[in-house]
Amino acid sequence: MIRPRRASDPRVALGLLLTVYCFNFIDRTIISVLQEPLKQELGLSDTQLGLVSGTAFALFYSVLGVPIARLAERVDRPRIIAAALAIWSLMTMVCGLATSFIQLFLYRVGVGIGEAGGTPPAHALLSDLFPPERRATAISIYSLGVPLGILFGAVAGGALGEALGWRATFMLVGAPGLILALVVLLVIRDPRTAGATRTAPAAPPSLGRTLAHLAARRAFVHLTIGITVASTAGYGILAFTAPFFMRQFEMGLAAAGYTTGLISGLAAGVGTLLGGLAVDRAMRRDTRFGAWIPATGLALAAPLSIVAYLQEEQTVAIALLLASGIAQFLYLGPTYALVQSLAKPTMRATASALVLLTVNLVGLGMGPPLTGWLSDHFAAAADNADNAAYGLRIALVLTASLFVWGALHYRLAARYLAADLERAG
Repeated sequence: MIRPRRASDPRVALGLLLTVYCFNFIDRTIISVLQEPLKQELGLSDTQLGLVSGTAFALFYSVLGVPIARLAERVDRPRIIAAALAIWSLMTMVCGLATSFIQLFLYRVGVGIGEAGGTPPAHALLSDLFPPERRATAISIYSLGVPLGILFGAVAGGALGEALGWRATFMLVGAPGLILALVVLLVIRDPRTAGATRTAPAAPPSLGRTLAHLAARRAFVHLTIGITVASTAGYGILAFTAPFFMRQFEMGLAAAGYTTGLISGLAAGVGTLLGGLAVDRAMRRDTRFGAWIPATGLALAAPLSIVAYLQEEQTVAIALLLASGIAQFLYLGPTYALVQSLAKPTMRATASALVLLTVNLVGLGMGPPLTGWLSDHFAAAADNADNAAYGLRIALVLTASLFVWGALHYRLAARYLAADLERAG
């Protein structure tokens, strides 16, 4: 019997993990593009849309991430990733069967349970495969799964949703992940337990010792707060980008999907890749650039986004949001790379999971429902011919202003970064 070739080249593993992360965000964000048909058929408010696109997913995704990461410190990480991918893909398909808000909420909880096992093991795996001087670039390439997943999810979601309806779209989008899970299981191997170098993974420190180690690194604390605040704004904006263009500029579902993909996918991909490349290069001169570059990007993203949402001209709004997307996502890869460098090798998956706990519990869990609630509130209070469009514009302006707060914490992280990296060893 011929066994499938298993990857030993880090680039092969990186490419496959990037593909998995693309599916992670395709399945995570597809609901954002389908918000308007869901709102009409199931009779949902913007607050409920925010709950099913954010909170429902984030609840178990955040909580389960830490115990799964602790497991990943001990056992084969590709197996965990493959199992997680199969679960979230199946639950995405089941979302197409929902007939009420409660059902859709619970199915989205299932997607979150599956996706909890994806990123922390992948971050730890990549940190073992790539040396520190290439880590920001490697994790930034992996992080391209965020914008690429959003791009493909938005474009496919808009086109399929308009042609086949939202139910068929969920099912078609979820199905390929089941095949990809088998590929991951057969191809990627864990460098800790593979081939001639097979060794038993070192026993990880207790969760308490891990928390104490990370909490003592002030750069880690400020990076965590910064990425959490930036993600709160980012997820809130992402959840309502397609509805914004449909309400403000009367786009159809497919056109709104293409536009969302362009803004939240293509531009974010450019920013993510630039952030990793720039940080790896700039940190050779001054370690503080690891936090300075993300801070600058977030500081620019706030005014660009705010002006865009107040525009009456569609083309100008799109151009400003493209620029904002590039600036905003300069933080993504460098942040997770620095988190891995600030943690000891035996606590890397846990460190990633702890950051993701706050990013998703607060950012994803609160960002979309907060934006939705603000939209409902200002729409109800407005004396406007089109209250729904007006309310959402004001909500998005307020949400985008959070980028400034996130930028401040990256500036603070820069103060302690060099000393904390040296202490981390």
